This record gives sequence, C-alpha cells and structure tokens, in this order.
Amino acid sequence: MASKPEGKRASVASMTNLGKRDSLEKPLQPPLRGKASLGKVSFSNQSSWSLSGLLAAQRMTKNLKEKRALKGAKKTEIVEPQPPSFASHPSEKIQVTAMKQVLESYLPERLGTITYNPASAPSLVKEVSEEVKGRVKRVLPTRYKALCVVTLGERGQEDIAVVSRCLWDSHSDSYVAHVYENSSLFCVVAVYAVYCE
Repeated sequence: MASKPEGKRASVASMTNLGKRDSLEKPLQPPLRGKASLGKVSFSNQSSWSLSGLLAAQRMTKNLKEKRALKGAKKTEIVEPQPPSFASHPSEKIQVTAMKQVLESYLPERLGTITYNPASAPSLVKEVSEEVKGRVKRVLPTRYKALCVVTLGERGQEDIAVVSRCLWDSHSDSYVAHVYENSSLFCVVAVYAVYCE
C-alpha cells in the first residue's frame, strides 16, 4: 500500500481503488483447485489441525471403539416366543399330534369303502365334519373351540389346491390338516382349534 502515509490507517476508498487497479493490470485467472484466490490474500480449503482438535478427535474415536467392543461382546440369546402380557393364557397347550392321529385313524375307517356319488356327497361331507369335530373335541383342552372344514371330490385326472388363511393368536391357536384318497374320491379335512376367553 504505497499511498498510505506512515501512522495513518488506510481508508475503505483507497482499499477499493487498490483492488480495482490490481484487477485492471492483471487478467482474471481461474482459481487453482483447492485454493481460492482473492487479490493478494489466498484462502485454502485444506483444514488446519490444532492440538486441541486432535485430542478431541482421539477421545471420540476411543469412545467409539469401546462402544463397538461392548456391542460385539454381548451374546445374543434365543428366547422362546411368549404371548403378549395383555392376552389371556390357556392353561394347557394344544396337542397337535393327538389331533393329527384322530384324523389319520378316522378317515380311512370312514371313507375306505365309499365310492364317490355326487348325489350323496353333501350329506357325507356334513357327517364327516360333525364326526371329526366330535372326536377332536375330546382331545382339546377346555375353552377351545373346534372348526372343521371338509372338502370332498371325485378323483380324476385333475389337480386341486385347498388354501386357507387365518387371523389368530399364534401362541394359543393351531390347526391340523389331513388328506385322504381312495380309488374314487379325495377328502381334505382341516381342523382349526381356537382358544376362547
């Protein structure tokens, strides 16, 4: 700043004039990557490190390492699924194998010698459904309701898929399904056991 006399402060007007003179004398050059240039003052995008900043970063990484070590040291335990605390609990669990044995023993006994007849099929389905429901109720614990769905059809060259979907409490409710076939018919029996409060 050549125009500045000793001991006096440079005014804003003289600073702006100086900036204009420099810009007229030198053509504008694009700033270098990583550094921004503003006249005779340069700024850098690179961070400067201080001792206090380094110590703080070291403490933070140490804390993170300790937390990760503690997190990895925890053992995962497999916990049995438990019913929600607000739900009522059945006193006994359903014996699904007992229900399955009832179906496996009853269906061959009842349908083993029957041939398919479309006229008598509706009454046969009702009889099978009531008899299966009665036998299954004997092995069910108290306060359980049984729902029996029977599908009966003629056995031919066709395939059939029987599908069901239910909304229930998986901790206390269950179902059993069994398929029986003979030379002339097929029978699919599904029994749903639902706990009633």
